[in-house]
Amino acid sequence: MTFTKLFLKEMRSLRMNFVIFLAIIFVLDVFLITRVSTWGFWNVVLVSLTPLLLLIFLGMLQAFLLVRDEWKAGTAPFLRSLPISGWGIVGAKMLAAFAIWIVMSLVVLALSGIIYASAPLFDMEWLPLADLPWARISTSIVIFGLGIMAAVLFGGIVLQSAFLLGRIVNRFSGLLSVAAGIALMFLTSRVGDWLVEVLSFFPVIRFEALIITSQGLTLMPQELSTAAILVLILELGLLFWVAGWLMEKKAES
Repeated sequence: MTFTKLFLKEMRSLRMNFVIFLAIIFVLDVFLITRVSTWGFWNVVLVSLTPLLLLIFLGMLQAFLLVRDEWKAGTAPFLRSLPISGWGIVGAKMLAAFAIWIVMSLVVLALSGIIYASAPLFDMEWLPLADLPWARISTSIVIFGLGIMAAVLFGGIVLQSAFLLGRIVNRFSGLLSVAAGIALMFLTSRVGDWLVEVLSFFPVIRFEALIITSQGLTLMPQELSTAAILVLILELGLLFWVAGWLMEKKAES
């Protein structure tokens, strides 16, 4: 089995989850539309976007579940006997979880956009989005989006690594996985902060972001250290290598 075939297999296994999620979001948005008169139109629009927060954690959890399910279903020995490396297995599952998270997030945004587009039906006016300084805030939007994506990938690979560390032994594997997850989060946080300080001479990216203040939306200058980006990439790469090595060599079937 190749990486692509395993990835497509994982995507097919997630189809039912996607259908259930789509149905839940659709029902939620229909319910929200019925509450416009009591909650207010803009409150309904904001609430329709709240599933995006849940999806961040779901995206992390899904990567872990795809790995755990192999042991739960007893298919781990067969999967590891296939002509695909441990890194290929971990990567295919991570990529599938990430892809389904992207699709689900786009669905939430699209349905919320439909609600927003219906503003005239509720005697509301569209926001003057064309008047926003898009050229000045585009960098902050890109950084924010990439930051959320990185958080989902980071959380997913930490959970995968923690589970596989627990599979080093057959007894107390669950307890070891929980301890490993806590330890990995602590270590990556502390070591990451230390490395960012060591690499503080790296240049920073300066941009402007829209901040909600008591006076309304205000453009505020922001800075992002390129050292922090580098450290995040290094930690992601190291955790991926550890997870793949554990899948390849150490995890008990």
